[in-house]
Amino acid sequence: MQRVETRGSQAYLASKIPRNGSRAEMNHMRSTKGVSVVVVSGAVGKSPDHVQVSFIFDEIYRLSLGGMDVHVVSPTFEPTTKSFGMTFHSLGRRVQSIAMRAMVENAHTYPAFSLLRNPARLYWESLYAATASSVLIETRAQIIHAHFAYPEGLVATLARNHVKARLVVTVHGYDIISDPSIGYGARLDRRVDAITREVLRGADAILTASNAAYEEVLRIVSDREKVRLIPNGVDLRRFSPSLGVQDAKSKLGIESPRMVFSLRHHEPKYGLEYLIRAIPMVVAKAKDVVFVIGGDGPLRDFHEGLVATLGVRDRVIFTGRIAQELVPLYYSASDIVVVPSVQEVFGLTVTEAMACGKPVVASNVGGIVDQVADGVTGFTIPPKDPGAIAERILWLLENEQRARDMGAKGRSVAERRFDIEERIRRILSLYKALIE
Repeated sequence: MQRVETRGSQAYLASKIPRNGSRAEMNHMRSTKGVSVVVVSGAVGKSPDHVQVSFIFDEIYRLSLGGMDVHVVSPTFEPTTKSFGMTFHSLGRRVQSIAMRAMVENAHTYPAFSLLRNPARLYWESLYAATASSVLIETRAQIIHAHFAYPEGLVATLARNHVKARLVVTVHGYDIISDPSIGYGARLDRRVDAITREVLRGADAILTASNAAYEEVLRIVSDREKVRLIPNGVDLRRFSPSLGVQDAKSKLGIESPRMVFSLRHHEPKYGLEYLIRAIPMVVAKAKDVVFVIGGDGPLRDFHEGLVATLGVRDRVIFTGRIAQELVPLYYSASDIVVVPSVQEVFGLTVTEAMACGKPVVASNVGGIVDQVADGVTGFTIPPKDPGAIAERILWLLENEQRARDMGAKGRSVAERRFDIEERIRRILSLYKALIE
């Protein structure tokens, strides 16, 4: 078995050791210790350095620390590996007779018209499901947990056709919420929508992170008891106000007195274009501020070109992908964090910023309205509105003490509502109830 060791992993691991929990939390951990769970997810890395998918890694790693035997099945073609105490399984060979047989056996599980898709896609789903089923049988797992309703929820549904295991599905965003205006949402395809409905109705439990996702699931599922709203959480020790602004700026080599930060993948749904269009309005009045935009993606060249066109290239830093261990440092160095999303079921960057004691300017879409209290921990603004973004940034820059107060209140909210340890406790409690 191969052990995956990555840059900064030891420091990251040290921060992951759970705090001493309550008696109830320890009882949940003891009751699930040694229990196997099969996690079906294509969006999970094997180490914390996989920053784009770290939110799922953070969760399953804590399940492992809680004593569970965690097996991850992903649609890759790599050897089975052990990493951070978890076992990662792949699909093995691309051509397998078991997948061909599974295609025939699985046909009755699909909504009829959803079968009118590329046969190669149906084969891939069956191969993925057959692999997950084999791991279920091998590990005698009592829980199969799919992250995303499609395709992972479908794969988990097919995998447990002949196995007695309880199915938990976590919906994350793209798999449950649709926005035709930006082509967002898997369910814009009616065949995927039909599959998603079957998966959610057949699940034993469904986890949602925001009211927006919760209400959308309830439009599909009549059994309210099996739908849980458990907000995503962050590590409150890694993301904290403990590092001062100036110290963080010094470590990052940022000389500007004030800094506005946004950490977004460069995709249409994250609305970075509207933040960039707000920058000329801000720098016309605030001469000592720099904008730092982290992340990468298909629109990065467009965004860099837009900055040049607007004449603010000297006021914007594009960092590209930020290593996981450096992310808290960028939050700490900032004075304001902006999340200009067009669609967002749960803004993890919102919670990370709040945990670091920063005021947040964010679009009033999806789950963000559950996170940011307008005028208290930051401001919510209409999506696609550069003028509103600029106005709120300038207000926070001009009212420094009020901005610091908002950041402090954000930290308090994060401690009460968005602690990842509390999320894990509730998931372990759910597993225990399903097993019993």
